[in-house]
Amino acid sequence: MAGDPLMSQQTSGRTTEVRTDIQGLRAIAVGIVVIFHFVPAALPGGYVGVDVFFVISGFLITTHLLREMNTTSRINLPRFWARRARRLLPAALLVLALTVGAVWLFVPTGFKPDFLAQVAASALYGQNWMLADQAVDYLAAEAQASPVQHYWSLSTEEQFYIVWPLLMVLALWIASRAKRARPARSVGFVIGAVAVLSFGWSVWQTAFDPAAAYFVTTTRAWEFALGGLTALAVLSRPALFAAIPEQVRSVLAWLGLGGIFLSALVYTGETPFPGYTALLPVLATIAVIIAHDPSPAWSPRRLLAVRPMQWLGDVSYSVYLWHFPLIILAPFVLRRTVNPIDLLVITALTLVLAWASKEWVEDPVRIGITSSWRPRITFAATAAAMGAVVVVTIGGIGAADEQVKASQQKLATLVESNEPCFGAAALEPGSGCVVEPDTVAVPDPALVDKSPERCITNTRDDELKVCEYGVEKEDADQVIALVGDSHTEQWLSAMMHTAEKRNWHVTVLTKASCPFIGVPRDEPEKSNAEVATLVDTCTTWNDEAKAYLDEHTEIDTVVTSAKSSNPVEAEDGESWQETAIDSYEERWSELPEHISSIIAVRDTPRMNSDVLSCVTANGKRAGEECARSVDDAFSEDPLAEAAEQSTDSRVSLIDMSEYFIVDEQVPPVIGGVLAFRDTHHISWVYSSTLAAPFGDKIDEVVETAAA
Repeated sequence: MAGDPLMSQQTSGRTTEVRTDIQGLRAIAVGIVVIFHFVPAALPGGYVGVDVFFVISGFLITTHLLREMNTTSRINLPRFWARRARRLLPAALLVLALTVGAVWLFVPTGFKPDFLAQVAASALYGQNWMLADQAVDYLAAEAQASPVQHYWSLSTEEQFYIVWPLLMVLALWIASRAKRARPARSVGFVIGAVAVLSFGWSVWQTAFDPAAAYFVTTTRAWEFALGGLTALAVLSRPALFAAIPEQVRSVLAWLGLGGIFLSALVYTGETPFPGYTALLPVLATIAVIIAHDPSPAWSPRRLLAVRPMQWLGDVSYSVYLWHFPLIILAPFVLRRTVNPIDLLVITALTLVLAWASKEWVEDPVRIGITSSWRPRITFAATAAAMGAVVVVTIGGIGAADEQVKASQQKLATLVESNEPCFGAAALEPGSGCVVEPDTVAVPDPALVDKSPERCITNTRDDELKVCEYGVEKEDADQVIALVGDSHTEQWLSAMMHTAEKRNWHVTVLTKASCPFIGVPRDEPEKSNAEVATLVDTCTTWNDEAKAYLDEHTEIDTVVTSAKSSNPVEAEDGESWQETAIDSYEERWSELPEHISSIIAVRDTPRMNSDVLSCVTANGKRAGEECARSVDDAFSEDPLAEAAEQSTDSRVSLIDMSEYFIVDEQVPPVIGGVLAFRDTHHISWVYSSTLAAPFGDKIDEVVETAAA
C-alpha cells in the first residue's frame, strides 16, 4: 500500500500527501454526530462518530511519532505539544469565549452557573471528567444539556495528545535498556498493553457504571490504541499491506463503511457503550484505513473523494466545535423550541462558521507566522488564552450564583406572602379561584431544580446523611423523621415552611432511588453490576436508617413516601408490587414503640418526558398542551396499598393527589406555579405552596393517633 498515511499536514510550506479516504471518514464521522444531535431519531447511534475520530487520531498521531522516532531516534515533546496547541486551541477557545457571552445574554439565570462551570472545565480540557462525575449524580439525571457538553470528546483527545507521546518515549527507553530490543517491538508492547488494559476496563466499567464510563478517558484509550497499532502495523510491514489485492481492499472498505453506518442506525441510548459494542465502529474504521483508497471503480473511493466530502472533512473539527452550542442555545435565543426550518438555518450557520474559523483562525495560527514560534512562546500564549477564558468564566459563575440566590429569595418571599390562588392555594375547596390554563409559571424552568435546601444521599453512596430543621427537639410538639427516597425528600420544602409555624422538629434521612423498605431494590433495565451497587448501598442505608430511628427515642412520627414505579426483588410466585406491599408492612411493624405515628404519603403523578421543554415552548398554552390524563399520570402505588391494608394502628395514609388534578388532567402549571421539576418530582416552589394542607393532614393523623 503506497502513499503517506498522514493527512494534509503542512510544515515549513511543504504539504504531505492527503489521504482522501481518511478525509472522507472525517466527513462521515462529523456528519453522523451532527445528525444525531440535531435529529436523534434519524441516527440513534450517531454518537459512534466520536469513536471514528478517536481511531483516526490514534492512527495519525502514532504514525507521526513513529516517523519521528525512525528519523531522529527520539521524540521532541515540546515541539509536538506546541503543534497540537496551535492546531486545536485557537478555534476551541474562540467558541468557548463566544459561548460565555451567549450564555450570559440569552440563558435563564438558573442554567448559568452549570453552563459556565462546564465552559471552565472545557477550557482546561477536563470536561469529560466533570460529566462523568455528574453522570452518577441522580439529582442531575435530567439536567439540561450545556452548550459545551460536546467538549468531553475534545478533552479526551487532548489528554491523549499529552499522554501518548510520553508512552512512546517510554517505549524508546525500554528498547534502549533491553538487549536486542527493537523500538517497534517496544512500541507495540506498550500500545498493546494500553489497548488490552483499557478495553478490559471499558467492558467492566460499562457494565458497572455505564453513565460515567461513556465519558472517562480510561474507557476510551483502547480506541486510540487500536488506531496506533494499525499505524505501527502499516509502517512496519508496508509490503504486506501493499500486497493485498485491490478487490479485497475494496470489499474491506465497503464493509468498514457499512459497519460505521450500521452502528449509527441500530445502536441507541440503551446500548451498553463504549464496552464491547464499540468494537463495531472501531474495527470498521480500521478496515477503511487499512483498505487505503482502493482503485476499482466499484470501491468507495469516489464517494469519499468527492469535493463536498473532502471539504467537510477538512472543516470537520470546526463543524464539531460550532454545531452543538448553536443547537443548544437556539431555543433560548428564539424563546421556543426549534422547528425543521430552524434546523436548516442552524446547519447552514454551522457550515459558514466552520469555514470562517478554519480560514481566519485555525489556518493562520497553524501555518502562519505563529508556526515559527518556539514551543515555550506557544505554551505561554496558550496558557494566557486559556487563563483568560477561565478567569472570565469563574467571575461569571460567581455573578450567576448571586443571581440564583436572589431569585430563590424572591420566590421564598412570594411563597410566604400567601397570595390567594397562588400554587396549591388555587385548588383549595372554597378558594373561589378559577383554575384555567395558566399564563404565568414560577419558577422559571431554569430555577425549578434550584432548591435552596437539599438533603439526600446519592444512589452510589450509603452514607446516612442527617439534616435537622424547625425548632429545637426539646421545644418541639412533634419530632418528625422524614425517611425514604427522593420522592420523600421532595416534601422537604413543604416541611421546612411549616415546621416552625407548627412547632415541629424535622429530621431528614433520605437516599435517592432507595425506599425505606426491607427487601433489595431491583432495576431490570440496568446491568447486574449497577443493580448490585444499588442493592448494596440501599440495604446498608436502610439498616442505618432503621438503627437511627431505634436509637433516637425523641422521634415520635415517621413520614415516608416512595417512587411507585421503582421495583424491588420479587419473592417467588409474587409480583414485585406484592413483595413491596408485604415488605413495607413488615418494615413499619419493626419500628420501635416510641414512634406513635407512621405516615405514608401516596406518590405524586408522573409527567411526560419533555414536560419542561413543553412548558417553555408553549408559554400561555402550557396548561393545555402539556397536561397528562389522570389515568396516565398516576400508577399503582405499593406503599399506599400497604398503608391502606395495614393492621398496625400507627400507620396512616396521606393522599395529596387532589392538589395535582384539574378537570381530570394533571397540568404542569397550577396556580401560576410550575408544579414539576422533571418527569416525576414536584418542584420545590410547588412543594412549598403545599406546606399548609400537607401540615394539616399530618396534624390530623397525629391528633387521631393521640386520641
